[in-house]
Amino acid sequence: MRTPTRRKTNRSINPAVIVHTAQPIEQRADPNQLIQQLAQQMAQALFQQQHVQPVQNRRNTLTVKEALEEVFENSISEYKLYSMLRAGNIPHVKIGAKYLLRRDTLEAWMRQQEQGYR
Repeated sequence: MRTPTRRKTNRSINPAVIVHTAQPIEQRADPNQLIQQLAQQMAQALFQQQHVQPVQNRRNTLTVKEALEEVFENSISEYKLYSMLRAGNIPHVKIGAKYLLRRDTLEAWMRQQEQGYR
């Protein structure tokens, strides 16, 4: 029996931005001015959305597969990641046969590795 394969999903999609205006639209208002005001409100809402990170969805302790997807963005193979973990090249905790990795430690480790190439 063949097992179904999982499709990769893009989890970085942000929800739509909804702009609510409390001001009623006047009948005699200039349409160009209304469009300009709405564009400014939308730009401000987008700017605020970009600077807010969803904390509740961002777990710090990751399994190897989660770290591979979320931190390494599937840029290396799972085999390579396991071999680097076994060699002790990547900071981790091993509990039984399971490797656990911390997101913030991996990100700091990656920044440190980048410094070595400058």
